[in-house]
Amino acid sequence: MNLINPLSLFGNDLCSVQNPSAYIGGEFGSVVKNHTSSDDLFNYCIAFPDVYTIGMANQAIKIIYNGLNKKSNIRCERVFAVETDFEDLLKKHDAPLYTLETGMPLNQVDMIGFSIGYELGITGVLSILDLGRVPLLKKDRGESDPIVVAGGCGATNPAPFSDFFDAVFIGEAEGGMFELIEELAEMKKNGTGRAGLLQRLSEHPSIWTEGMSEEKCGHSVARRAIWSDFGKLPSVESFMPLPNVKPVQDHGVVEIMRGCPNGCRFCHAGVYYRPQRAKTKQLIFDDVDKLVNEAGYREISLTSLSSADYPNIEDLLDDLNARYKSQNVSFQLPSLKVNSFSLPLLEKLSEVRKSGLTFAVETPEEAWQLRLNKEVYAQHLVDVILDAKKRGWNKAKFYFMVGLPFPETEELTEEKAIVDFLIDLQNRTRIQCNINVGTFIPKPHTAYQWVRQISPEESERKLSYIRDHLPRGKFHVGTHDINTSYLEGLLSRGDKRAGKVILSAYKKGARLDAWENHLRENLKHWESAFAEADFDVKESILRERGKDEVLPWDDVSLGVSKNFYKKEWDKNEKEELTPKCKPDCDHRCGVCNNKTCVNIDNKPQDVQKNTQSSSNSVYPEWNIPVMYRVIFQFTKKNGGEYISHLSQIEFFNRAVLKSSLPVIYTTGFNPLPRLEFASTLSLGISSDAEIASTVLYENITESDFISSLNRHLPSSIQIQKAFVFPVTNQRRRESLSTGLWGNVYEYSFKCPVGEVKHFFDSELSKPFLDESSLCEFSFDDSDGSKVLAKLLFQKDRPFRNALEEYFGKKIWEIVTIHKIQTLAKPDITGWTSEINAAYQSSLENMKKHSEMLEINARFKEKILKPEENMKAANANAISYFELYQRIALVNKELISQRDSLMEKKADKKRM
Repeated sequence: MNLINPLSLFGNDLCSVQNPSAYIGGEFGSVVKNHTSSDDLFNYCIAFPDVYTIGMANQAIKIIYNGLNKKSNIRCERVFAVETDFEDLLKKHDAPLYTLETGMPLNQVDMIGFSIGYELGITGVLSILDLGRVPLLKKDRGESDPIVVAGGCGATNPAPFSDFFDAVFIGEAEGGMFELIEELAEMKKNGTGRAGLLQRLSEHPSIWTEGMSEEKCGHSVARRAIWSDFGKLPSVESFMPLPNVKPVQDHGVVEIMRGCPNGCRFCHAGVYYRPQRAKTKQLIFDDVDKLVNEAGYREISLTSLSSADYPNIEDLLDDLNARYKSQNVSFQLPSLKVNSFSLPLLEKLSEVRKSGLTFAVETPEEAWQLRLNKEVYAQHLVDVILDAKKRGWNKAKFYFMVGLPFPETEELTEEKAIVDFLIDLQNRTRIQCNINVGTFIPKPHTAYQWVRQISPEESERKLSYIRDHLPRGKFHVGTHDINTSYLEGLLSRGDKRAGKVILSAYKKGARLDAWENHLRENLKHWESAFAEADFDVKESILRERGKDEVLPWDDVSLGVSKNFYKKEWDKNEKEELTPKCKPDCDHRCGVCNNKTCVNIDNKPQDVQKNTQSSSNSVYPEWNIPVMYRVIFQFTKKNGGEYISHLSQIEFFNRAVLKSSLPVIYTTGFNPLPRLEFASTLSLGISSDAEIASTVLYENITESDFISSLNRHLPSSIQIQKAFVFPVTNQRRRESLSTGLWGNVYEYSFKCPVGEVKHFFDSELSKPFLDESSLCEFSFDDSDGSKVLAKLLFQKDRPFRNALEEYFGKKIWEIVTIHKIQTLAKPDITGWTSEINAAYQSSLENMKKHSEMLEINARFKEKILKPEENMKAANANAISYFELYQRIALVNKELISQRDSLMEKKADKKRM
């Protein structure tokens, strides 16, 4: 297999794309199974049809990734859809899209599995296949091509995608997918070819294939796989690897419950994840321990479709807060029904830090709520908001939908009901309201699967009314793009004919349609594809289906019978509620059986503390008399040069949190480790000598500090040396940036040596060659393409700008830059005794506060500012470690003097 190393293949061209670290792998916690000559592993690529920052926040991707990598005969690696700038870079270098872990070209893996959480990701699927040089249509794939499969909530109507996927797995991966792939791996090892693997795949009861039949596959309906032991057995870890780029949702996630008991008639997810299965409290605590101590998260979401329906949720939050409050860990429940949102629950959620207030109302009319099988008590909502305001919340978010199948009149329409409800609510609570309104899509496998979808014109009329009638200032209104909803209707409700439309739109340029800004650009491609279709696309999307009509998704069963959906529709018409699901419910839907059933244990549960848990608590500085400052130097290379400064800070914050080092924290709403970096390294510049510091409340050896942090940092960022010394809070600490003099770089030019020398002969180089500039340059004697540059900090960026102006290119196209050393400003001999004497005097007479300020000022003037004689400053520029070794001598002497004075005072009191 011809593996791709993006660092060597693309080099500095990676600087030309947004978020280059999303394309290089090497994340902390990634699983790399190296290739060998005798390698017979089954190569599985888990693919997500959206960009890295979305995909790395997706739990399903990490569950499948870690679940398959636990199998010794499977190598599972990741790939994500790419932005158009990286697509251009692949084409420039004539390279296929590849996996992140070892760089396997997609067309050389055994199987590609797409997780489809949202139907609009289908053009992302085609983009990944196309860039990976895999035939888009399954009919065009041969024996040497990968098997392409899909799964997830967005693939429960496989008909529109049937041209592209060889097979679709219906249901939860833990319910049999891992064992199925493991079986295929053994078959491949024993010599079974692609056709044989496909045949075995099609025989699995949860696998959908086009044209499946009893004779060919042993089943004509693919039935959802359910992990019946969810909540009883430990879940597959779903937090590693940690991303190189901050994802859209950057917090730890614990799935406390799968399924929802409420049975909202419009909700596809509520059917897909039936039945309700609650995770034991012990397993939840085990998951939180890992997120806090292994991943470094301090914000944890306790997720499910309706988290407040977790049994004894308030007791769970009490126990979690009691254990983790000292570590500044906060918990949030992102999915809450209004009628289950209690005031005590609000108090518990705000104990460490406040999360957002979000209410999914859907529709405000009581009769219409009954149709949805959902109740929203308006007065209860007002009470919750008023109480939240007393506790510091000043805004809340509300979700609504238009286009639901309600009997409107001229006097009462959806849009008017929403506006009237919100204005009344705001008048009563005076809270800032953030409103999000979407267009309802009647999804397959729900009680509303037969109803018509409103047209884009109807949707725009309703949404415009809401935007126009809610006063700005009090309300911030966001509405879903009407074209997104229209297209989602085609992809979720369409039949096989939709495949040609999808392929046509993709070939015209449609990409990343789940993003509204991309879809706006792609809309012309979709409209053109609609116009070219050999059927009425609009009519197929919007039309009402007959109750006895054969639907495109009838060959997929999520476990709920079609008769149950019809009964629920009849209750909708009668405005009747269906009770919540429970173990002994009297309205069987067809999901529960002897093996799978509702699992909610309301009994009190004791939780044992994990002996591996970190005891690291958050310590603010307050008034600690003696602290220990650590100056450390770290490398940033082998991919680290493409990690942004903000991501670097996040890596170090998490490493400190996981390491249990005695680090002092900032004060305020969200305490963070006291970390400081001397400078910000531009993207694409590697370094052997980045300087940073932190402050400890206990002493520690340099070697322990280094090893503790390096264990929790990615291999591309590693600490090489550290220096620990005591400091006192009686004198302000010097910031690293104040002491920065400049840097020493190695510039490796990509152009001929003659052009480099011509630059140094040009007018543009003179400001840097002048003796007063303090810059120094020396050429490599071997070929002259390498230049050693010693640059004053103020000259650093201007020098690169001069190169860009001279060569007419971006800096990464001209040169590769590597930092060799970071230099500090020089000090002046003799200052130690002066400060010691003055400081001792101030200690003996604490009234001389002004004298102390003067000493600090003189210290800064003489130690941390360049001398007037700039030549001398240049000659004497030193490393940070040398500067702070000298500063440490003063601090140690001052602490010694302080201790001596305190001892004398104590002696006098005793006498």
